[in-house]
Amino acid sequence: MAVFMSYAVGPTPFFHCQADARFAYCLHVPASPQTLCVYVHGTERDASHYRDHLRAFAEKNQVLIVAPLFPAGLYDAQDLDNYKYLLYQGVRYDHVLLSMLDEVHSTYHIGEDRFLLGGFSGGAQFAQRFTYLHPERLRAVSLAAPGRVTLLDDRFDWWPGTRNVKALFGQRIDMTALRTVPVQLVIGKQDNEDITIKKGNRYWADGANQAGTTRLERSQALYHHYQQQSIPVHYSTVDDCGHEWLPLMPPILDFYQSILKEPA
Repeated sequence: MAVFMSYAVGPTPFFHCQADARFAYCLHVPASPQTLCVYVHGTERDASHYRDHLRAFAEKNQVLIVAPLFPAGLYDAQDLDNYKYLLYQGVRYDHVLLSMLDEVHSTYHIGEDRFLLGGFSGGAQFAQRFTYLHPERLRAVSLAAPGRVTLLDDRFDWWPGTRNVKALFGQRIDMTALRTVPVQLVIGKQDNEDITIKKGNRYWADGANQAGTTRLERSQALYHHYQQQSIPVHYSTVDDCGHEWLPLMPPILDFYQSILKEPA
């Protein structure tokens, strides 16, 4: 126990999720954590990279950082996108994250209440869809340069739309709760690569390109969509920035700071 506790404060090793050892997470634990922030990796899965760059924010604000790791290649060695859609081959990735948070709570007695959520690229896709299913767990969510976005649109099935959410996940989207969650959309002004999803792609679905063909177009479309849905949304762009995370950090941290100033 003494050896474990010596690694239980500050940056931790990766721990297997006890509920499902195929997944893991690392933490940054300040001396007296007051709240919790989950930040989700992109396709590259460098979870500790995000944790490490959030350490100063964690120490300044006494925020415990959780950085989950959802490995690639589960069931299909070439699949990189499984976690982004929350459901893959029977695995509920949102439930995996909630199990991780239960474990964090059992050790640090924090995480039962609402928490901050964020992610970059594929991690932002996960965070967006997690927000739809679990808005009651969130204080705010920051979506940094998501590539494929889900609109609250019953013309299309999941993932471009939400028509079959009840059939897939056994629950409906609680719009009343969703409208209480502040959302940040942040992206580089040069993040304009054509990422059109073509028929034949394993994740092709009707409506796949309804929000645009670049991340910038899709983020703008999502911003206007959330305004129409009365979801509190903030939109920021960063000059001289393509599809990269570090230049997006200042507005992300400013957003989180503004949320932390409000009553929990």
